[in-house]
Amino acid sequence: MARIINMYDRALNRIRAEILSMSELVEDRFLKAMESLIKQDEKLAQEIIYGDDQIDKLDEDLEMEALELISLQQPMDKELRLLASVIRISNELERIGDYSCNIAEATLLLADKGPYFKPLEDVSRMGQLVQAMMRKSILAFLKKDLELAWEMHSDDDQVDQVYQHLFKELMDYMKQGPTFVDQASNLLLVARYLERIGDHIVNIAELTIFAENGERYPFKSRKRGG
Repeated sequence: MARIINMYDRALNRIRAEILSMSELVEDRFLKAMESLIKQDEKLAQEIIYGDDQIDKLDEDLEMEALELISLQQPMDKELRLLASVIRISNELERIGDYSCNIAEATLLLADKGPYFKPLEDVSRMGQLVQAMMRKSILAFLKKDLELAWEMHSDDDQVDQVYQHLFKELMDYMKQGPTFVDQASNLLLVARYLERIGDHIVNIAELTIFAENGERYPFKSRKRGG
């Protein structure tokens, strides 16, 4: 016999669907921000900046829905952890949206500097890595897949490795003289934004683990299997 879904279960399912919708919007804005950077597309960059309010509104709405459920239903244990995690995950996605705006702002600063002095292969690589992480982290949350959530730890290490290589390379360019300083310094900011996006995605994975088993900061407290 099929299980009857009550109003509370439907509300939880709706919140999960809204997390998915918000993550898809954030990913779209992130990809467009990266495209604007690579192509030096000022119009696209402006679109990303002006559209940030939509992500902020989704964050606020999700927080209020979760708080209302907590207030009305007074959930315990796992369901309370889930709703608390929803509030935090929504905020993590909002911060990723903010960093996408920062990348778009860097595009505007770089647009009048002429062609890039080097191909943005490492920047593009970082973008691809964090995009893949974002998708995996949300999938792990929605499917309650702790194995997938744990992968964020090693995935983030890859992002950090590319960041460290790019940081050294761009610093070396700046040491060569003022010709490279403007572009290199702004690209360093972009690399830092991407590195921070990776950190926020790791936070989503940690919140997924917390929602399922109550473990706080699992990546910081121990290595898997330790």
